[in-house]
Amino acid sequence: MNLDQWADTVWHTAVEHGFHDDGMNDDIPTLCANLHGEVSELWEAYRNGDIDEQCDKPIPLTCAEEELADIIIRALDCAKQKGINIGRAVRIKHEYNVGRPFRHGGKLA
Repeated sequence: MNLDQWADTVWHTAVEHGFHDDGMNDDIPTLCANLHGEVSELWEAYRNGDIDEQCDKPIPLTCAEEELADIIIRALDCAKQKGINIGRAVRIKHEYNVGRPFRHGGKLA
């Protein structure tokens, strides 16, 4: 599947599980907070020394793999919710990044 197809799939899964039925989870602040929550879970796995350990779900993923997948899933869900063609956006942004200077002109990270 391409990114837009994945966005459609994860959005429909979210709808089927009650996450968009009342409109309460559809505003940008909530979408960002949910995405931030997944990033924080990745950070906490690192801080706890569990980043490369089996995640707490009965699936064959490390904590890093699970949380990175969750970050992508949340971002795709947000894109679909907001009507963004995420495949196009990623392609355009990547093409822009290719032409940027080394470390974007001196950034340390």
